[in-house]
Amino acid sequence: MKRAFTILELILVMVIIGVLGAMAVYSYKPHYLAQDAEFVRMQLLKAQYRGISFDKRWLSTTSPVGCIALDAASLKKLASQEHYKFHSSVSSDYRTLCFDYLGRPHLDDNRTRPASLATQKTKILTLTYKNSSIDFSILPATGYVIIQKH
Repeated sequence: MKRAFTILELILVMVIIGVLGAMAVYSYKPHYLAQDAEFVRMQLLKAQYRGISFDKRWLSTTSPVGCIALDAASLKKLASQEHYKFHSSVSSDYRTLCFDYLGRPHLDDNRTRPASLATQKTKILTLTYKNSSIDFSILPATGYVIIQKH
């Protein structure tokens, strides 16, 4: 006697696979705010590492080293240079954030004496996408970036 699947069993299996596939596609929607926050975090770290490796005694330059512009246009330009599309809106009280040779943040362009931030953590940037937002704060003694989702 031959044993085979009935058409009803095949349809039932296809329905189950379809439901599981639909659930997988729904759960895989892009998280633009988290991706943008990770991009900004990496750009802050890159600026900090450039500031640490910069030695003003041996290299004279007119452009700021170890600095990052915190406005929306500059971040979108950085993103396009790295083939990334920036989706979030940006709000910041600071135009530029720089890092000195110890990785400490300050608000100038490395050509003058560092005008450091406050002694406690300082909110430097807010990213907003749809109804969610992420705040970036920085510790002035170490340059450690704290990311908080709201």
